[in-house]
Amino acid sequence: MEKQDILEKIGLTRHESAVYLALLELGPAYISQISEKTSIHRPLVYKALPSLIEKRLVTETQRSKRTIYMAEPPNRLETIFDELKLDFVEMLPELEDQYSTNEQKPRVRFLQGKDGTKRVFDDIVRSLKKGEVFFRYSSNADGQEKKDKYVPRGYRTMRDQKKLERQVITNSQTAKSKVGKLNRFIKIMPNDFGPFEHNVTEVIYADKVAFIDYNSETATIIESKKIAEFQKHIFKMLYKKL
Repeated sequence: MEKQDILEKIGLTRHESAVYLALLELGPAYISQISEKTSIHRPLVYKALPSLIEKRLVTETQRSKRTIYMAEPPNRLETIFDELKLDFVEMLPELEDQYSTNEQKPRVRFLQGKDGTKRVFDDIVRSLKKGEVFFRYSSNADGQEKKDKYVPRGYRTMRDQKKLERQVITNSQTAKSKVGKLNRFIKIMPNDFGPFEHNVTEVIYADKVAFIDYNSETATIIESKKIAEFQKHIFKMLYKKL
């Protein structure tokens, strides 16, 4: 892909791209030199320069009562790209809402890193109403619930303030690490089909199903009433049998 095409993809017009690339080659230059280098008529060069200056890609100075223009370092383009990426990320949820007008169509979010797993727990307490229940499979290989590095600050406080209940299916090692009231809501997965130690957690809540893979520190949230009800049905059936 040509450099000019790439610059256009991050928001520069064709004339702006051509002028900026020309200035990178020319160094400090007058309008006449830019026009000659780009084969763009002077009025169009004049039109492109203010926008490039606003984007902080070009600066202007006076030399012998004439204005001379200089290109800023190309790493400024990386800043523009990052700003565009941030705007895109902020806009994406709104686009997803517009796209998902059909309630039958699941919405899927893929999250990465510890911050991604924290967003799952945050979404749980924010999605559920006071007194509601969520359902969790925990298959931790070390027999311990995952530490605070995967849980956002304030999660447990908000969970308790909303009096959220949870039903848990886990392995015997993890169940032994739990004390107090929650013990009444834990069922142990039998070892008949092999160890339940995958380091993966599934949480069913509201109209969502979330999977957290602690091995790769990734998480997936599927928002679908039908899929959530399907998973709840299977969970409750298994929970009752254990």
